[in-house]
Amino acid sequence: MQITEHTSRPVCLVTAGLILTAVALAWADDTPQPPHHQPAPALQDRSCDRSTRNTASLEGFDGVQVETSDIGLFEQFFGDVLRAPLVYRADHPQGDRLRGYCYRDVLVVMRQDLRTARPTGWVQLNFRVPDVTAVQREVEEAYRMSPIAQLPEADRTRIVRFRFKPDVMRGERKMARFEVGGPEGFMIGFDQDK
Repeated sequence: MQITEHTSRPVCLVTAGLILTAVALAWADDTPQPPHHQPAPALQDRSCDRSTRNTASLEGFDGVQVETSDIGLFEQFFGDVLRAPLVYRADHPQGDRLRGYCYRDVLVVMRQDLRTARPTGWVQLNFRVPDVTAVQREVEEAYRMSPIAQLPEADRTRIVRFRFKPDVMRGERKMARFEVGGPEGFMIGFDQDK
């Protein structure tokens, strides 16, 4: 599924991995689980609240849910590197663990099924930004200041990797691109028109 818009708002590309995740969730065993709880007021972030967003260009789009086999890696990725606010947290014993992050006005929910581990696979979110080098500096600085930077290289690369591409062709346009690779094939790309 590809969701695009022609403004400076986020442009999200969600690959077949999400579709497979949705199918897997639909086929998951029917063991009753407690209902998902609403986030505690202290965890709410108004920027990802649909009532405060300009949803005209994203009508019908509520957010992205991604499966993972290790939610701890994504807690470090979103919390320490991207510094995204945690807006939803739910733990269902012997069911699943959920973490919702508001990143650039997009709600990204990570889910770890405790009965059947499902690695993420390939998922990519793309954002068009006015200054890709400013985003690169911001993300890399947060990384350098985080506890992740102190880990051995093998552990660091399981959580985050960076790559800058100065000349990427998107159709007829040339773009500068900064990629932040996360755990289990998850990636966020930032594109700037040249």
